Amino acid sequence: MIGIFVSAQSVRLQSEKRVKDDVFEKSQSILPIYKYQSKFIESYSKFGLEKDTTRSWYTVKKLPDMSRCRDTGYTYIYFAGADNAQSQGYLLSMVGNYSRSRRTVYFFIDRNNDFDFSNDGAPDSLTSAQNEFEIDLENSSVPGAKYAIKLTRFKYGENVRYKNLLTEHYKAHSGKKEFTNINYCYREQRYNSVIAHYNNGTDSFSIGIKDQNVNGTYNESCTDKLWVGQYKHTITSDDVFDMVPTISKNAFEWNGKKYKIISIETTGAYIELEEDKDAKLTNKLEIGKKVPNFSYINVLNKKHELKEYKKQQVFIFFWDKETMSNEDTTYLNKLHKEYNSELKIITLNHGDKPKQVKITFYYDKIEWPMGYSNSDIARKFYLEDVTRGYYLGKRCVLKDDRISPKEMYEFLSSNKK
Repeated sequence: MIGIFVSAQSVRLQSEKRVKDDVFEKSQSILPIYKYQSKFIESYSKFGLEKDTTRSWYTVKKLPDMSRCRDTGYTYIYFAGADNAQSQGYLLSMVGNYSRSRRTVYFFIDRNNDFDFSNDGAPDSLTSAQNEFEIDLENSSVPGAKYAIKLTRFKYGENVRYKNLLTEHYKAHSGKKEFTNINYCYREQRYNSVIAHYNNGTDSFSIGIKDQNVNGTYNESCTDKLWVGQYKHTITSDDVFDMVPTISKNAFEWNGKKYKIISIETTGAYIELEEDKDAKLTNKLEIGKKVPNFSYINVLNKKHELKEYKKQQVFIFFWDKETMSNEDTTYLNKLHKEYNSELKIITLNHGDKPKQVKITFYYDKIEWPMGYSNSDIARKFYLEDVTRGYYLGKRCVLKDDRISPKEMYEFLSSNKK
């Protein structure tokens, strides 16, 4: 089952949360920790900046029970789901036992953003044996709309020079705040995406939504972003697109079909969509027309261009390790051995790491030409899923945009007879 069918045409896809998009592992955001000195605290805009005298300071109304804490620091965590007139965007967080020791570190987060820590529930905690933990924040206006953040300690003895530079920067540019030490701070990674997967046996893809304004909701038009890609692949930030004002007017094309998004549940729990069978497709190369030229690198690190083969028939085959079948390899071998003189074969890996492709090429003793695809080539050919073959006649004219190695071989064999 791919979801709960709402009607004969529409389908509801349950979403996965705490999704790691392509920027999650690359994130170098830092959550700085400052020493708590009094109930009067500079506003969040001061972090990493010189003092701004135009902004008023905040006043802590009531501290949490910190009887188990030997030392106290504070920080701000960015979350727009608890905005109010006084404070927008950042939640003040007191950090008990911030200095590295065998004591448990406690994060007292002002979740309702009222500077009173007595009404925010139990603190989040990190024991001395842990190196990381996750925080859940809930939108104050939308029950169930949650946002998760992963915080990781900096390891002692690693990247010392870089960490010293960071410490110097924060000490020099923190206004009246007293910076502790980078070893007491945290790397911050954010789960700001949900993803749903569609697979009906013949078609498959995944739909992602990015919570762009960091408030735990996923259906805000002109703010949140949509992504459509290969089944169960990682959301890529370069390929997201705007969500238009009326949810039901959001649509996308995939695998020669057009789908309309019927609704998106506010907290991102599910996405409803249906196929638009009467739609005119636009994301498609036109049969009988010349295809765009492109350049690629083969496994021997030599650059080629498609136009080099304009005097030949060409078979372009996109693949990855997961989807390449034994049938595909069998007929690629047959095409290479029997029709090498009249058909130029270009197989381009789309999605695997170059090292994996080279291992496949040498370990499996591949004889047909093999190279690497990229996002530019994929866009030019409207490549949505692999495996997929394109048959080009002379002068790079498209004759078929969905032909397998077996079908290509059978076509050449039938014409030969």
